[in-house]
Amino acid sequence: MSGRRRQGGPTGDVYLDYAGLGRLRPAAVAAMRTALDEVLPYGSAEVGRLFGARNAARQSVARLLGCTPEEVAFVPNTSTAIHLVADGLDWRPGDQVVLFDRDFPANVRPWLRLRRYGVEPVWVPMRDGGYRIEDVAAAVGPATRLVAVSHVNFATGFRSDLDRICELAAEVGALVCVDAVQSFGALPLSVAGTPVDFLAAGAHKWLCGPPGTGVFYCRADRLELLRSTPTGWFGYQGAAEVSKGPGHLRYDLPERAATARVEGGMYDLVGMAGLAAALAELEETGITAVAERVRTLADRLRTGIAGLGYEPALPPDGTGHSGVVSFTGRRTEGVDIVRRLTSAGIHVSVPDGWVRVSPHFWTSDEEVSEILSELAVHKP
Repeated sequence: MSGRRRQGGPTGDVYLDYAGLGRLRPAAVAAMRTALDEVLPYGSAEVGRLFGARNAARQSVARLLGCTPEEVAFVPNTSTAIHLVADGLDWRPGDQVVLFDRDFPANVRPWLRLRRYGVEPVWVPMRDGGYRIEDVAAAVGPATRLVAVSHVNFATGFRSDLDRICELAAEVGALVCVDAVQSFGALPLSVAGTPVDFLAAGAHKWLCGPPGTGVFYCRADRLELLRSTPTGWFGYQGAAEVSKGPGHLRYDLPERAATARVEGGMYDLVGMAGLAAALAELEETGITAVAERVRTLADRLRTGIAGLGYEPALPPDGTGHSGVVSFTGRRTEGVDIVRRLTSAGIHVSVPDGWVRVSPHFWTSDEEVSEILSELAVHKP
């Protein structure tokens, strides 16, 4: 069975790595191809056809998150959005930031850099692949300025209880910044019901958008806390009026009163066209239907993998489960398991030593059967 090309996708492979890089949806490919073939070769004569995509994408994100369009900005990636918060807040010596052990570096390093200003990191330990709410409660205290949490851990797939974390932060007046790159597009998250202050998510994973596009959410009443955010020329009210002729070139314009003021100047028009199309398809499919399909496939994988004798990253009780299913062998290293799967045309990844399997709504039942069959060939 090993080495045979699979039938799960257009390349004949089984693709189960949406937590690594989502497959760009055909609608997004078509939108980007139109931009490249029919618009940009003609410069400013046709470029206006692309400007509506960003507004459409902003509306889609707002509906998915349950926020206003004015609270949404687009950024190149998760790291950029997190730095907008870490570098933008007015920190004081003695402030504390709650971090999570074995989180992805993009949600750790920007906060550790704040030690130069006297900001102290306080760590929540990882236990059994996840985080216990009592450990979060112990880490949060009077000096806590912000809790920096990933909705879903990149390696084990543990889903944090954002509702409880927001409650704990509110008790001490702390902010909550969420790295949602491993959940946005696969799990429902309403910031109306779960009052996080900031959210960052690259669009190249579960949103199946183009690499180099991402989302930044900032609650409206928190925007003025970000004192040193970049604005670019278009981050000012009335900036576009410079094209109306003499008398409209001004340097005293006020900053835009929307999160979009961090977007700067010219942006990736092609990428935004693709992202708008990917978001439109996600909305049409429905995040509830997507989440249910992802849960069904992930549960099937967990049951099958455990039944074959592999070691799961998370306990089987369902607490903290997400669309990411991670495991390793009892005697076989994760990198060796992934090497074997790759040679069989099955695409997964191996972060932090775990074999990470991540199906999406578009994953077929046959693809899940293929990986379980391949894992059954060798002893774990």
